[in-house]
Amino acid sequence: MEAGQMEVRTRRQGAVAIIAYHNPPSGLIPNKGAILLADALRAVLDDPTVRAVVVTGGQDGVFIRHADVSQIVRAAEALQAGAIAPQSFVDAPFPRLGALIEMADKPVIAAIDGVCMGGGFEIALCCMTRIAGAGVTAIGLPEIRIGIFPGSGGTQRLPRLIGSHRARRFMLDGAVVDAAAALDLGLVDEVAPSALDRAIEIAERYAERSPQAVAAILRLTRDNPLAERLQAELVTFAELLRADGASTDIMRRFVEEGGTLQDMP
Repeated sequence: MEAGQMEVRTRRQGAVAIIAYHNPPSGLIPNKGAILLADALRAVLDDPTVRAVVVTGGQDGVFIRHADVSQIVRAAEALQAGAIAPQSFVDAPFPRLGALIEMADKPVIAAIDGVCMGGGFEIALCCMTRIAGAGVTAIGLPEIRIGIFPGSGGTQRLPRLIGSHRARRFMLDGAVVDAAAALDLGLVDEVAPSALDRAIEIAERYAERSPQAVAAILRLTRDNPLAERLQAELVTFAELLRADGASTDIMRRFVEEGGTLQDMP
């Protein structure tokens, strides 16, 4: 596949829909990618013949690398110029995608088959279950390394998963870990030779259950007050971008030098 051909592909395996995100060669997810992924998810969630969904990467060794930092730099510049307000981040593509996954009445499983950092891992955190491939070497939230914090759900969903103390350490360290360490920390539920094969196996099992009972379990176990905290996170993220020109400079250099987050100190 040629560079720059961003797309989301959906295929079916019985009652399971498999959605693969492609953005070669970078594997980054900008707003357009979040919109494409949300459109694909909405279509299968609205399809009564789909009982479970698997989200995976479409490139070898990449689930979703992370958000497009150049887009965050442009947002920071717009905030600093007064062209947009922090509140505008609340109804942006990433939070809409996260809410769509988290509010789904069907199980959505992340098959983490490669690099999964920053915004990519925040998308995985929205899923009901995360399966990592045994060979995956980079899972984490390293945003602090470029002067920002996980602003698309990370500060809210990670503490629910592993506890507030460990989540704080993880985000303040800007940690990036391999699949085995991710399992030890509770970031993923399983490690398998093939994340996709195992995720499909689990999805097929859930697809055999009563869809009404599955929907009820998912609905009744949601953390309803989370929505308000997610909005506060988004607005705080935008306020940081507006106020902290030094962070913008760090991100701008990162983009210009073509670095990778896991290599940042």
